[in-house]
Amino acid sequence: MEKTVKAAVFQQKDVRLYFFTMNARDLEPLCFVEAAARDKQKGLQRVTEPSRLREIGAYLNERTQALLPNNIILNLKSAVKVIETGDGSASITFPSEEGDYAFVVDGQHRLFSFREEYRCIGDNERFDLAVVALHNATEELVGQTFVQINCNQKPVNKDLLIQMKAILGLLDTDMEQASVDLIHALDEGQESPLKNRILRYPKEKNKWVKVGQLLPIIHGLIQPGGSLADKSHAERKAILISYFNAVAKTFPDAWNDEKRTAYALLLPTGLQMMLALLPDVMKRCEFHDSFTYNFDTFKRQLAPLEHLVILGGWAKASVEDAIAVENKRKMFLGQLREALRIRPPTN
Repeated sequence: MEKTVKAAVFQQKDVRLYFFTMNARDLEPLCFVEAAARDKQKGLQRVTEPSRLREIGAYLNERTQALLPNNIILNLKSAVKVIETGDGSASITFPSEEGDYAFVVDGQHRLFSFREEYRCIGDNERFDLAVVALHNATEELVGQTFVQINCNQKPVNKDLLIQMKAILGLLDTDMEQASVDLIHALDEGQESPLKNRILRYPKEKNKWVKVGQLLPIIHGLIQPGGSLADKSHAERKAILISYFNAVAKTFPDAWNDEKRTAYALLLPTGLQMMLALLPDVMKRCEFHDSFTYNFDTFKRQLAPLEHLVILGGWAKASVEDAIAVENKRKMFLGQLREALRIRPPTN
């Protein structure tokens, strides 16, 4: 049986477009994107990623209010009948059998997540997708549209996206939510030396360390096996604030160089490195200070770095080359860890 939907007609320059909604389960079998599904026709081709399809299917199943509000963009082929009624609307009729009648210009993973092998929502649950369609457009126009959508438009700021997910409770795991909460605490805590230095929203003034730059390291510290895994949020916050206060006291000139002109400590890379050294410093506190983690113990156990020649008090003249690229940073971090290595006294 043919499938007919009503569409609103609109025009951009000399191109007619059609807006309609359709049940995803009915629409998906009528669309294609892979070359294999196009009888080897030439043109724009992309690979659909099964892992992404499973991820979207699981998302729609796990959250009761999970939505896909962005429209799918299609190029309807000539086998699809489009009849305009003259009142700003049109009737769009798809052939009765499944087939390659609409090329997916944008939204392939959202649409194909409704394939039977990936779909997780119930058989009786309706899920309409919004569609904007071209009709029998040239490959040139389809290609230009694809490039505009995927290449020319600026993506959403990653740190803003993290913030919005955190506010809405949409972060992927409780561990990720706990990590972001901890970073927020460092930015807001009255005693935190990082107060008002962490860039949580685009264009905030006098902030330069991004949430996304700290997130992977914080996540590693609190995940199972991490140095802060068995601590409460309050304990983690207290340890990190005490640690960074000790870092600030150990390298006062570098910490006060807020414009980061002569020293590299307050550069995101410098802070990432000091944060990555926290487990090593905590081990020293455990060995030398009976598992006590506070400003005084951290200050004592940071002492091997204070006058370390290769670190040079975090002066750019000393470390600029060592932190310039990833492979050098890894080597440099290893040298700092070696300086902090516990060396029990020998008899």
